[in-house]
Amino acid sequence: MGGESFQRRVELLRDSWAERRQLGGVASVHDYDSQFRLLLALHAWSLDAASTIEAVYGTALSLRVSPAPLDGGANPAFTVTIGENHTVSFLLTERRRVGGPRWYVSVMVGEGGPGGSVVVAGPERRNGQWTRGRLEDILLSVLGAWERSAAEGGKPGSLSSGLRTRRA
Repeated sequence: MGGESFQRRVELLRDSWAERRQLGGVASVHDYDSQFRLLLALHAWSLDAASTIEAVYGTALSLRVSPAPLDGGANPAFTVTIGENHTVSFLLTERRRVGGPRWYVSVMVGEGGPGGSVVVAGPERRNGQWTRGRLEDILLSVLGAWERSAAEGGKPGSLSSGLRTRRA
């Protein structure tokens, strides 16, 4: 029987709930400070995911994670670049609402080069909490687009065909 050991599955369950508890209060509050802390958590998860991707692909894939955003800086954001042209950008965005501004972490997935595109990728409003799994799913989608483009002789892949547009 294949698959992960029961112990590993228990560890994953424990860790996912620990992350939810840690970020639960931050993710559901939409002031600047809370959402900035969420953005920093997403950056840390992106660094972990990048390490895993690099361990699998080695030098066959160029992968970069920009530095963590600085608190108080203009337009707090960071970007994960896969290959030369496939990007995932996480940014803190402000939405004006009655009663004051509300802040959200948004993500934009893009492919550069001629005919490049950008797609808003989530999270969806009805399931708005960020998790490590959601972040990893987005990175896997972009990694898949990079693989498709490499299989097509280096032509940019079409991200818009592989991702559903979601309201962030």
